[in-house]
Amino acid sequence: MEIFNLKKAKILKSKIKKGPTTEEKQIWDHIKERKLYNLKFQKQYEMGRYTANFYCPEIEFAIQIDNDKHTKKFEKIRDEYLYSIGVTYLRFTSSEINSNLEEILEKIEIAVSDLKY
Repeated sequence: MEIFNLKKAKILKSKIKKGPTTEEKQIWDHIKERKLYNLKFQKQYEMGRYTANFYCPEIEFAIQIDNDKHTKKFEKIRDEYLYSIGVTYLRFTSSEINSNLEEILEKIEIAVSDLKY
């Protein structure tokens, strides 16, 4: 069963890719072009009915940036689903990134290091 990057979401995904948020740009600048442990991250990567802002298939690691619109119930269901398919991920809010960018980048680096080695 195919659960990653389904074709039916291609149009929606392309719209999202055209307009990244400031917070997405800040994170992307630090992980793009294999800057982090020479790992390739992809933007707006679909996993079942959910889309991660950034995903590295090599280590099954995703980064999700929430814009405070999601409910706790949605987040819990998404968390359970992603863990059930073996994806490790970190979730941050836009406000966390704006106020603690360096700390967020450090958390990402530690998680990736732990998964890679």
